[in-house]
Amino acid sequence: PGPPPSAPPPGPPPTQQLSPEDLEESSNGYFSRIYTGEMTVPQLIDIMRDFAAQPPGSWKHEVYSRMIQNLFDECRFFPKYPPAELMTTGELFGLLINHDLVNASNLGLALRCVLEAMRRPLHTKMFRFGIISLEQFIERLPVWPQLCHHLTQIVHLPEAYPTYVDYARAVLKALPEDLRHATTVKPETLQNFALPKPPARAPQPTAPQQAGPPAAA
Repeated sequence: PGPPPSAPPPGPPPTQQLSPEDLEESSNGYFSRIYTGEMTVPQLIDIMRDFAAQPPGSWKHEVYSRMIQNLFDECRFFPKYPPAELMTTGELFGLLINHDLVNASNLGLALRCVLEAMRRPLHTKMFRFGIISLEQFIERLPVWPQLCHHLTQIVHLPEAYPTYVDYARAVLKALPEDLRHATTVKPETLQNFALPKPPARAPQPTAPQQAGPPAAA
């Protein structure tokens, strides 16, 4: 398991019949391009947004669906990813959430994945994955009050990213009591409240220096 192998994304199969192998090859081909640097994550997101908008059953829509499925199948293997590939995956994960490219059945899993990563110890690669993911959709936090509440309960988060915790608290304070523990709030409902401005992206905290061996006498 890990980042998909490098392969150029093939075009649509010549026939209308879509084999699982065709879809798998296309899905892996697109993913490989962000891990090799041939394509940026925002560029891949633009492609996926286009594919998601195509009619269900079309080649592009089926490739999009397979890409989402494969990404969620990989979630359990994220801790084994090399750091650079994991950070790229974090950016992809967060942007998929931000652009509503994760369907309702997978959204809860996606948000839990980000939350559980941020509960990992500071300076671990999984914690960093969680932060990078969160930063892609932080302006949409008011849509998920329950997630805001959980963020305020992560003991070590204020130490490293105080502005993110302050924002989550301010969002909850701006909402009426009956919405503060809601899983999801519709954007049109949020327009009725004076919500805080999302924070600027915070710098990555410096990892503590490891103590070296005692100097020779």
